[in-house]
Amino acid sequence: MSSPYDPIDASRGPAGAEMPLWQSRVVLYLRLLAGFLLVKTVYSWTLICGVWDGETSRFEMLSLAAQSAVIWAAIMNPVAAVGLWLGASWGVVLWLVTALVQIAINANAPEGVGRLMIVAGIETVLVAVYAFLTYKAARESER
Repeated sequence: MSSPYDPIDASRGPAGAEMPLWQSRVVLYLRLLAGFLLVKTVYSWTLICGVWDGETSRFEMLSLAAQSAVIWAAIMNPVAAVGLWLGASWGVVLWLVTALVQIAINANAPEGVGRLMIVAGIETVLVAVYAFLTYKAARESER
């Protein structure tokens, strides 16, 4: 006899149970976001380690605020990605805190860091999409 509990994917609830449409979209979004964070992590570490830079590292030439944003992303994003993939509430909280800190650091970064403003814009859009999806999922569960 099989247990209705699926330890591999506990975030989806009992095995075989059908999730509502918007809730499944939230889970899919969180998993896509986890993949994006892992790609962003690899980029951050290549920047820190100076991959493809030659003798002088671009990371060393960045302002202190920009260096802080890159280091923050390199450390916190993979941890948040694991939590998002698992569908754990701590993963979402960690991602939101990480995103808000990155937005604040990137928005206050001084001259010459235009790419960080793009990252801040992308993070803002990702948080807004998450807010929309969770709003729709909550409305769906009220019915």
